[in-house]
Amino acid sequence: MEKVPKLKTNMKMTNIQWTHSTINPVMGCEGCELWPSKSNLLRQLTEVICASPVSPDADKVRTVLDSTTADWEYTSQIHFNRVALAGQLADQFSLPSPIRLRLEKVIREACKCYAGLLGTARPAHPGYADHFETPKLFPGRMAMASRWAPVSQREVEAKPWLQGLPRMIFISDMGDALSGAISFTFLKNEIIDAVSSDLGRRHLWLWLSKRPARMAEFGRWLVAQEVAWPENLVAMTTVTSQGTAGRVQELRSVPSRFKGLSCEPMFSELSLDLTGIDWVIAGGGSDLYAEPFHVEWALKLRDDCRESGSAFFLKQLGRSPFFNGNPLELIDQHGGEWREWPEEDWKTREIPPAFQRKGKRHDLNLEHSVSH
Repeated sequence: MEKVPKLKTNMKMTNIQWTHSTINPVMGCEGCELWPSKSNLLRQLTEVICASPVSPDADKVRTVLDSTTADWEYTSQIHFNRVALAGQLADQFSLPSPIRLRLEKVIREACKCYAGLLGTARPAHPGYADHFETPKLFPGRMAMASRWAPVSQREVEAKPWLQGLPRMIFISDMGDALSGAISFTFLKNEIIDAVSSDLGRRHLWLWLSKRPARMAEFGRWLVAQEVAWPENLVAMTTVTSQGTAGRVQELRSVPSRFKGLSCEPMFSELSLDLTGIDWVIAGGGSDLYAEPFHVEWALKLRDDCRESGSAFFLKQLGRSPFFNGNPLELIDQHGGEWREWPEEDWKTREIPPAFQRKGKRHDLNLEHSVSH
């Protein structure tokens, strides 16, 4: 019998509406649509400079950019030095002040990931990756999280839509543990073992990755090792636009009992095949330069969920919400305070009933109907 240590109360709380806590066995990520590669960023800067009134030759611009950023291997370094870089380029090509400011803004707007922005501000700080783009392992964090206490009354009152649920722990809000450099052995030892332990089985773990194909590969690796995917580990992926909708099919290949989607930030209306998807979370971007989020997109997705039997959770309207073509003026900068939402019909935060516990047992409820 596993010895039960004293439960820790210094758990990481979060304002994320669909979970109680977060944990990061890996800090950092190899990039995605919210954190472009260096080459992608340099291409955007080249286009801005070439479109300026000076209109220099594109090959010359790229040569200067490559030379100027030669010591910066990562997007995070370019973002951190964006003001100095824009100034150097303005001097090199005699660009007017508006173009210099535009170069700064292009870099800032391209980097939308809050984990990347925070990681860029704190490189090599204790608990962070040396560079956001080079994921860093933190073994032992999952085992620590498994010892966290059950949900407190204060937490229930703060997020009443999660009432009756075990502690929900979001894995990887500050990185992607499925980045290619992370070994399956580490993922098994750090994540699977902690989640399936006697202590870990008290909680419901939500593992989000923008690399569901690699998650499915990891699942097949576990099968080959004769290791079962824990029933309290929900496999999830992010879909931000129709261009990333292929991740849904990849997620279906993960040998997990429960599957969920995070459609946040939504950049466009989505038409998704929700077969086998238990939970869909939607929301607008919260970044300072967040793109417009049209509430109609979320309402359509909600209706699609009702047809498929998936639970739907509208997390937030984002920093730039619109409805019927008009901007919504909200006090909460993330648009997540639903008491501000003008329509009661929008206040939909559903949880799959199968996430509920059956008494004090470790098993999850077998029902699959949607709870409102």
